[in-house]
Amino acid sequence: MSSKTVSLSEEAYGRLNKWKKTDDESYSSVILRLIPKVRTSEEFRKALDKIGSISDEDADIMARSVEED
Repeated sequence: MSSKTVSLSEEAYGRLNKWKKTDDESYSSVILRLIPKVRTSEEFRKALDKIGSISDEDADIMARSVEED
C-alpha cells in the first residue's frame, strides 16, 4: 500500500489521536473508519444517516474527547 505524508496542526493531531481505539490502530484506520467515502449527493445523504447511529465505543470516545477539551 502506498502512503502520503500530511501535515497536521497540534490541535488536529490531538483530536485524531483521541479517536484511536487502541495504541496499535493506525491513523489511516481511524480516518477510514470515521470519514465516509462519498462521491454523489445520494451517497452523502446515506453517510449522514449512518452518522446518527455510531457505535457505543465511538460514542464513549467522543464523550471523553469533549470532556477533555
